[in-house]
Amino acid sequence: MSRSRVVTSLLAVVIMIVIQTTVFGAGQIQPLGVAPALVTLIVILLAPFVETEYHILLGFTAGLLVDLIGSGTLGLWAMTLTIIAYVSSRLRPRMVQSPVAMGAIVFGLTVAAQMIFVLMSTIFGQNTIAEPQLLPKIFLPAVWNLALAYPLMWLLKRVFKPAERGWAV
Repeated sequence: MSRSRVVTSLLAVVIMIVIQTTVFGAGQIQPLGVAPALVTLIVILLAPFVETEYHILLGFTAGLLVDLIGSGTLGLWAMTLTIIAYVSSRLRPRMVQSPVAMGAIVFGLTVAAQMIFVLMSTIFGQNTIAEPQLLPKIFLPAVWNLALAYPLMWLLKRVFKPAERGWAV
């Protein structure tokens, strides 16, 4: 695995964190009251482009950065995105098989990430499971991620395109 892929992946995660916290942050753009989970989306979509070990480390790093920016319990997003990175790396062969499978994986893993976060934050005393309108907060980010997955995957394929080599001189 080349260093450039790892650096590019980390840069993509940082860009998504910045967009998530500024454009889709509290009081900003939130269609139907819930923003897309861009950090979760990028962690899922980087699976075909990064080796498994780096992908899991990337998920942990993304989650830790989200935890450091947020005001919640430190480590909840880190644990959640590490789990999602592991599962998406295991589903990598299915993700590249067909666009329908990729959409199902993005939707399912986004719902799983939201549910894991809600359950873990409830265990750690945030009482998130008792919030009103919990189901839209779980399923709407998955719908937004599904809508954004195909253009973002097209962009990632362009960024991670293997360099074409010509004849050596």
